[in-house]
Amino acid sequence: MKLIDKVLRRWRVSIAIKALPNEVNSVFDIGCDDGYLLNRIDDGQMLLDGCDPRLNANFPAQNYKFFHGFFPSVLEGNEYRGPYDAIFALAVFEHLTEIDLAKSSHKIAEMLSDNGILIVTVPHPFVDKILDVLMSLRLIDGQALDEHHGFDPKSLVRILSKHLRLKSKKTFQLGLNNIFVFEKI
Repeated sequence: MKLIDKVLRRWRVSIAIKALPNEVNSVFDIGCDDGYLLNRIDDGQMLLDGCDPRLNANFPAQNYKFFHGFFPSVLEGNEYRGPYDAIFALAVFEHLTEIDLAKSSHKIAEMLSDNGILIVTVPHPFVDKILDVLMSLRLIDGQALDEHHGFDPKSLVRILSKHLRLKSKKTFQLGLNNIFVFEKI
């Protein structure tokens, strides 16, 4: 991961962590990669679980559990430790089709505690053009950019609305990124 990738990830994670309520005992991170977000919030007491098809993390402590694969299918036949007070999906949903997002929203609602929240970040579609330039200049690694498909962040509420209700939405990174917070219906 190059410096710009790290700076953008740190910025995105910092914004997302601010959306966490004070009392959180369990977290699941969809697309956890190397566990960076989970490590940032680890207080030694929380259950910190995650999944990623390119999993690049070890179990640093007993309070972590990782699943290697795509959400939600990676959880089929595997025991996860929910319900979770918070589920994160940072820079993930723009990689999924609407059908996969609808399936994911059902599983997310099933995994959330009664007062649980889903915290999502998705970039503005214009970001793909910026990332293409940065990749051509070899300034970023741009993991899985080929999976982006011009995802429209405005469609997220409609797609997830069967199982989740929008609590808040904001932009950050000069309007090029969006953070959504949903709650279980």
